[in-house]
Amino acid sequence: MLSPGDTFGLYRIEREIGRGGMAIVYLAYHQWLDRPVALKVLRPEFQQDQELVARFLVEARSAARLEHPNIVAVYDAGVVDGVHYLAMEYVEGETLADVLARINGPLPIDFVISVTTQVASALDYAHRRGVVHRDVKPSNILVQESGKVLLTDFGIAHAVGLRSPEQKAAVLGTPEYMSPEQSMGRSVDGRSDVYSLGIVVFHMITGRPPFYGEPHRDILYAHVHQPVPDPRSLNPHLPSDIARVMDRATAKNPDERYPTAGALAQALRRVLITPQAEPLVVDQRAPLWMYVLLGVLLGLLALSLTGWLLLRSNALGLPSTNKAPIPSAPSGEGAARDATPQQPVALLPTKTPTSSATPTATLTSTPTPTTTPTPTLTPTPAYPPRIAYVSDRTGAPQIYIIQSDGANDIQLTFEGWNEHPFWSPDGSRIYFISDRGQGPALWSMRADGSDQQEVLFVPGSIGYALSPNGEHVAYLQPGPAGIQLFLDGLLWSEFPGQRLSLQWAPDSQNLVLEIDYAKTVGIMNIASSEVSLLTDPAYASWNPGWSPDARSVVFASTMDGNAGIYTLSLAEPSFVRLTPLNAWSQAPSWSPDGSLVAHITGEDGGVWGLYVVDPSGNNRFHLFSPVFPEAPAVWSSDSQQLAFLVQDGDEEIAVIRRDGTGFLQLTQNLARDWGPAWEPR
Repeated sequence: MLSPGDTFGLYRIEREIGRGGMAIVYLAYHQWLDRPVALKVLRPEFQQDQELVARFLVEARSAARLEHPNIVAVYDAGVVDGVHYLAMEYVEGETLADVLARINGPLPIDFVISVTTQVASALDYAHRRGVVHRDVKPSNILVQESGKVLLTDFGIAHAVGLRSPEQKAAVLGTPEYMSPEQSMGRSVDGRSDVYSLGIVVFHMITGRPPFYGEPHRDILYAHVHQPVPDPRSLNPHLPSDIARVMDRATAKNPDERYPTAGALAQALRRVLITPQAEPLVVDQRAPLWMYVLLGVLLGLLALSLTGWLLLRSNALGLPSTNKAPIPSAPSGEGAARDATPQQPVALLPTKTPTSSATPTATLTSTPTPTTTPTPTLTPTPAYPPRIAYVSDRTGAPQIYIIQSDGANDIQLTFEGWNEHPFWSPDGSRIYFISDRGQGPALWSMRADGSDQQEVLFVPGSIGYALSPNGEHVAYLQPGPAGIQLFLDGLLWSEFPGQRLSLQWAPDSQNLVLEIDYAKTVGIMNIASSEVSLLTDPAYASWNPGWSPDARSVVFASTMDGNAGIYTLSLAEPSFVRLTPLNAWSQAPSWSPDGSLVAHITGEDGGVWGLYVVDPSGNNRFHLFSPVFPEAPAVWSSDSQQLAFLVQDGDEEIAVIRRDGTGFLQLTQNLARDWGPAWEPR
């Protein structure tokens, strides 16, 4: 037993935060890194069990290699004075078991879908890497106030995998979510986790697991021999098709179950959000759901902000770098420093492009016709321009479309994770990144959501970017020395660091880069593959973008102490600061007509506002507050309106005219909406 104030290796114990059949969990601080961790320490009675300890450490190392937004990160594992431990990410929030105990009844549909989708995403990721959880249950599912869900205890669950069912039940604390094959002590694969997730879903939609009580052997017997009851017998408000989904998810034979957890989540989503389904409710006399929705469900799914730099139409989900620190009160005079213009300097030597693996699909330019057809004038649609965007209102991020007057909000994608939408120049198709196949790939569809098809998939790639003229495609892959940049299937350059973001110039001849290792802005010319730095690595620069004539770049930088918006002409390298020295500004975006640069600036009280300024730094004025600070506003193709994210506890899509009139919030829900892309007109 450890007590508050005790030192345990490099960790200082703060307090006990939980205990189970196998371990005790403490909130602790890593004294060198000064960060909180959840320190899970094996109980004394297991410390001498060499078989269990050895397996625990092996599987802890395996779990440590899992990096997924819905999996609790494992930082460290080892032994101190004969005591074995696991140091994990500390997550503020409560377990799903706590939520179920507090509500003591069925949970709201949106919450059920959100939890299931996020847990399924974590499980599918782990299964693809050969890791089976073996202990999916509510107490191992953590729910944050934002709505983000994380799955924990991969290592410990696997550590007891060789024990008998009765021993496992004693160690893990409950047999209520075990698969039949696990209950019988047989070998398991990812389909065992699918069964357990199905039982968790049953608990959420009915308020109780299908088999419970004492003794444990009776519950284990039921999992092997008794069918799971129809959930409508416990909650008659459920749609009739829910029984079919539960029957398949909890089939006794693993071959008859959904092949993946994601397939289960998708089937559940289709059944529960169908218009014919009755609402999932409890006694409306009590205001219980209000507290749940306002507390636990403040946003259905918190996502990584890796795409905020890539909101322009030619940016396709390339990983963004970490943003420069945002001050809590972004105001006050910044310390001035020498802003002498710097000549671009070579970052890496010019490389001869080398061959790479051939993509499974390729993009080719349209052959030039031998005769020029008579142009046909396409009438302007009667409805206002539409905006494609991303929302996690059903759990996983999906693509939606809405008119800029707020009408006809329609979901377009339903399978997998789908992000980073952008339009073809003629407005006939929407391109996006989806993981529904073998991995992240470039997909396209018509604006009504039909004809969805994979355009390009390169194994191992982590992002794709099409040139505006459609003739080139860039993609990134992890390399031995950092991030490798490929162009049209050839290895073009490699950059140190873990992340790289890029954006094509409007003329398709250059790429502007945000380089992770020094938070530096650079330019790469695709004709020569030469890379030149535009900013000094001594200070942070980020959010690069292009002027519409491709002759200048705009970016945020701390070169003068307090972050501001700068432009740099490529012909005559000289910096022009567009924003005041006493205000922190970032997230710039240049209007298509070149007349204004939108940006976000910190205001008193920690609020952020949307501003515009002309490229000379004059005529700066405020449009709206409060806004989300890290997502650049997106201009309509006629430069008359901007789409941006309103900050109201989560993020919502809104539009406003360039003169500050015509504000309209397009979305308003308990989910997060982001990534707006205007239909070209």
